[in-house]
Parts: sequence; C-alpha cells; structure tokens
Amino acid sequence: MPDASRLSLLLFPLDGADAIARLIGAIKARKDRMIERWCGLAASRLGQHRALSERLFRQTYIPRLRTAIESLARGDRTSFLTFAADFGAQVATAGLPFAVVVAHVNLLKESCVGVLADDTLELSTAILLLDKLTACFVSVAAEGYYVPARRNGNRGDAGALPFDTAGATSPRIFHGMVGGSDAMQRVFAQIRRVAAGAASVLVVGETGTGKELVARAVHTVGPRRDGPFIALNCAALPRELIESELFGHKRGAFSGAVSESLGLFRAAAGGTLLLDEITEMVPELQAKLLRVLQEKAVRPVGSALEEPVDVRIIASSNRDPEAAVRSRLLRADLYYRLSVSKIMLPPLRERREDIPALVEYHVGRLNGGHRDADPRARGVSPEAMQLLFAQPWLGNVRQLFNVVEDAFTTGEGRVGLTELALPSTEAEVAPVAPAGALLTFQETERTLIERALVLTGGNKVRAARQLGISRKKLYAKLALYRLRGIVAAGAPR
Repeated sequence: MPDASRLSLLLFPLDGADAIARLIGAIKARKDRMIERWCGLAASRLGQHRALSERLFRQTYIPRLRTAIESLARGDRTSFLTFAADFGAQVATAGLPFAVVVAHVNLLKESCVGVLADDTLELSTAILLLDKLTACFVSVAAEGYYVPARRNGNRGDAGALPFDTAGATSPRIFHGMVGGSDAMQRVFAQIRRVAAGAASVLVVGETGTGKELVARAVHTVGPRRDGPFIALNCAALPRELIESELFGHKRGAFSGAVSESLGLFRAAAGGTLLLDEITEMVPELQAKLLRVLQEKAVRPVGSALEEPVDVRIIASSNRDPEAAVRSRLLRADLYYRLSVSKIMLPPLRERREDIPALVEYHVGRLNGGHRDADPRARGVSPEAMQLLFAQPWLGNVRQLFNVVEDAFTTGEGRVGLTELALPSTEAEVAPVAPAGALLTFQETERTLIERALVLTGGNKVRAARQLGISRKKLYAKLALYRLRGIVAAGAPR
C-alpha cells in the first residue's frame, strides 16, 4: 500500500499545468482583493481565536501564501508540497488544532472564487482546480502536522507559529536530501544528534547514496556552520601529493614547492574536513592522519615543528569499513578513531518509496535552472514515474538524477516513456556488506589482490611474489576482477 506521501502526490492535478498557470495568473492579478477578502472572512468566522492575530496574518500567513502561489506559477509541485508540509508542522509546533489549517484553506478557496467571479476563466474549471489543490494541500499538511512530532521529536515555542525553517525544509527534505521513508528519517535524526558534538564521524554507503550531502548537513546543522567545509577525495590525488595537500608544506620542501602551502587541515580551521573514500588512503599516510587526530596538530612537509589545528573530521567510504580493516586496507586504530559516530546510508533499492519524491525534487530544480530557455513548467508522466519506480538503481540517487536530467534536457514537454534512456545493463556496484558479515571467497581474494598492489605501488612482479602466485595468474585475476587500473604512476607493469 502506498505511504501517505505517495497518496498525496496522486491528489495533485498533474494534467492541468496550463490551467493552473492561468488560474494562478488570474489570482495574482487580484491578490490584494483576495487577501482582504480572506482576512475579512477569517475575522468573521474565527472571531478572536488566537490563530488569527493581525500580526500573524500579515507576517506569517500572507508571505507563505505568496510562496505557495509562486511555486504553483512556475509548476514546481515539490516546493508547493514542501510548503504544505512545513505549514502543517508549524501549526502543530504552535499547539494549534489541525482544524486551523482546514479552516484557513477553505476560507482562502472561498476568497479566490469570490474575486474570480468577473473573470473570463470558466468558473467551474477554476473551482474544480481549487478543490484539487486544496485537497492536496490539506493532505500533505496533515502529514506534516501529525508525523514530525511523532517521528522526529520536533519541539518549538507554543506561543506562535515559527517561522524560520531555512535549511531544514520539510519532513521529507533535509539539507538537499530527499527521503520520507523510515530509513532516511532515521538518518536525518542521527545527523541532528551527531552534529552537535565535535567527535569524528564515519559515513558509509554505496556510490551515489549522498555521503557528501550527509557530511555537509552535519557541518551545517552543527556549531561549526560558520567555518569552512572542505572535501577531499582520497582516491583522486596521487600518493606523492596527498600528504602535502592535507598537511601543507614549507617553501623548498620538495621540487616545485616555490611557496608555502597551508594544507587542507589548516585551511579548514574552525570548520569541517571531509575525507572521502578514506579506505583508498595509503597506509603510511593513515598512520600520520591518526597522529593528527590524536594530537590535534599537523607537521607540514619540510617542517620540524607541529602546527595546532582545530577542525572536525568526517570520513566516508563506499566499502564495508570492518571488511577493509580485516583486509588491512584500513588501519584498525584509525577506524576506531574515525567511527566515534557512524552513519549508514541505505541504498535507493531499500527505500524505493522515496523515488517519486526524488524525481519531483530534481525536476523542480531542473525547471528552475532552465526557466530562461524554456519558461514552461515540465513534469513527469505517471507512466514514466512507474517505470522509474521499478528500476533497481544500483547507482542509487546519482544514477536516478542522471537519467531524469538526460530525459529533461533532451526531450520536450512532459517527460514520458520515450524520453527515458534507461541503461540496458546495470553497472556492477559492490554493495556495502553489513558489519560483521562473512565475505565471499571472491570478495576476499579481490581485496587481498588490491592490498598487494597498494603495498607494492602497483608493481605486479612484487605483488605476485607476495601473493605466492605466478605473474600470469595475477594478470588473469586482474582481468577477472577488473583491477587493471590500480597501478601507481610510473610503476613497472
């Protein structure tokens, strides 16, 4: 059975984009009359109820009404639904009954019908559209009203509606991550918990699940939000440069060091440093990183003195870190130092109910980015959404977004089945094994070969000797496990 989020999406009038645009245009042309009528109706019907003070109406309701109208005007269904969920959560936080939402939405609809009576727009069509939009709004607002207090433990002042939700967004959108599923709600809650501290965090998840977004959220929610956030992919830099990149160097420390460099640790002072793909860092540098974490000081290359650093470390990996420790790709002491808090990201195939919201969120962003070239708002047909929902997405959210963006940019109008260029064969993506799980023989053999290549700098003769096999057999294994790219620059082949 679909969850509440998907049921709410079904209430939105997908086939009436042009009619909605005309309706919103007509309402915007009469917005002052409509607002005055709305305020008058609310005052006469609600009387002295504390949900209707002049300040609350002018400073909260009207700005949020403008937000909803602008979202509809540009065809951004995701922002409209996000606004509805926010409003419901805010009413709950203020301790007001949910009837306040129902009452105000109905009074707003009545006000719109009243000011549209003289418009050439067919009134029956306008009323039908308003009914659909208000039903969708109330449904999502109800989820925002009842779910956050139970699921997220939200709290707030009981005196008035809030009022600043910048960055946090709705129960389904959290700092750029979309997820109404229980699995993602647990991730969001864990981010909030660990963000307040200063301990190291290890984020583990398959490629494309959003590990850097999690790291950025920890930084933004925490007390270091005003400091820099710097991300380094440990697998992207040559082993000869990564030490200098991290710790900095003195002028003349090595050939080409014509000036002094701070290094990323000192550049991130007061903020957060993300070490992406930490298991790809060479063992010698792991030992130096461990010392930095213990002593909170770095020694730049070419210097005899240590420099103090104040930076929070977040590491990430698409491997099972405990398996990496067993295969000696990751030092055990470094793993324990990094994993004071550990956040496990679920793959998209395990939270399939989030796919419609993810698609709508990305299409909303694409509509905004292409507004100058194509002012028409575009969406995704129900048939295309069903096909996207059925895919395994071994490349996770990144692969889903790439497919949607390709269909959006190469097609015209609504994205349908013909615009979707789904991969004929899925790329092999090694899932992160649960902690403590037993590796298969092939996984163990592949990891052992990787380890030998790392330790020998990509020298296959030495690697074969350490593994106790012939070079010919090593080449066969490299082809089998697709490891031919693991060769250090300049190493003999």
